[in-house]
Amino acid sequence: MSAPGFAPDALDEFGCPTWISELAIDDPNHLLHVVRDLGPADALELLGAERRSITSCELPAERPDRWTSLPRAAIAPLNPTAVLLAGRIGEWTFVYDDLGLTLGLPQPEGQSLEAAQLLSDKGKVAATGFVTMDGPAGFIYAVDGDLLTSQELSALEELADDTPAEVRGAFETAGAYDIELDDYINMRAACILAGLPSTMRGLRHIPLLVAPLY
Repeated sequence: MSAPGFAPDALDEFGCPTWISELAIDDPNHLLHVVRDLGPADALELLGAERRSITSCELPAERPDRWTSLPRAAIAPLNPTAVLLAGRIGEWTFVYDDLGLTLGLPQPEGQSLEAAQLLSDKGKVAATGFVTMDGPAGFIYAVDGDLLTSQELSALEELADDTPAEVRGAFETAGAYDIELDDYINMRAACILAGLPSTMRGLRHIPLLVAPLY
């Protein structure tokens, strides 16, 4: 099986880009943020990481066990609640959250903002593709702090009629994967939007930063 924007060996059996599935734990609850015109360290800080905790990262060859993500293995023996891995390709930065904690971010007023809104502030563009272990999967897209797309989604046909053209184009290129619930169409679309690599080999050629979240 394959999707139009990916080579057959670039996706796992669930339609997830292999570089993401190789980062993730088994049965993951995780997400991928992408943002244009914001550096990786600044993105990590906006998502809640302390600047002093952000370090360069060389990913291990493999996970030590099925319940330890590759980014977590990279910062062991630290044992934070979640680990964020970030890198940049051209204008786009990506942040992988191995536990999906940064989907919504609390604000001083007691409210919560979608992370994509916060990342896209001051004229930027940001998106989040998320997949939960037992619940929904979906896609969020924001421009200049305004939320333009936010929906649960497991099929190309479920895109809302008012979906922005840039997002619709990314989903059409991400394509359909021949399984009953194509939850990973959301992360595939985020990868297409930001021009991210589709394999772990490609990821390892990018300078990476890692940060714990407690």
